[in-house]
Amino acid sequence: MTQETPAIVADIMTRDIVTLRLEQTLHDGNEAMREHKVRHLPVLDEQDRLVGLLNQKVVLREALRITDTFGSLHLSRHLGRIPLAKALSRDVLTLSTDTPLAEAGRQLLAHRQGAMPVVDDDGHLVGIVSSVDFVRLAVTLLDAAGQGAVSPA
Repeated sequence: MTQETPAIVADIMTRDIVTLRLEQTLHDGNEAMREHKVRHLPVLDEQDRLVGLLNQKVVLREALRITDTFGSLHLSRHLGRIPLAKALSRDVLTLSTDTPLAEAGRQLLAHRQGAMPVVDDDGHLVGIVSSVDFVRLAVTLLDAAGQGAVSPA
């Protein structure tokens, strides 16, 4: 986050992004989410353009479907058989770095998204903004306004 009052997506977005490739599997996505403690992973094509967003809901939905059919014993093996290309939504809502924060927040709320990728004019991923980034911003602004103090219960 920048030192001045944040105003645009570039001011709060995460720039160090964990990504997946279209040819990877749901198992790869699940492991990356677990390892990096994230719930949303942008998926890129061979030209490093954003082609989809894998979220935790998709992985959980497929995991439940698999366990209903095959049981949980070999869940990882079955997740490893599902290519991301078949599981993820390609209708990804994106933001630009210069999107005002209020507009980005409205889009997250209106579309019930936990995160939105940030892309440049060529569709290349440059960041991701999530609800966590907005909570972090709220805490920072409340602290700066002197309203972040916790009163005793």
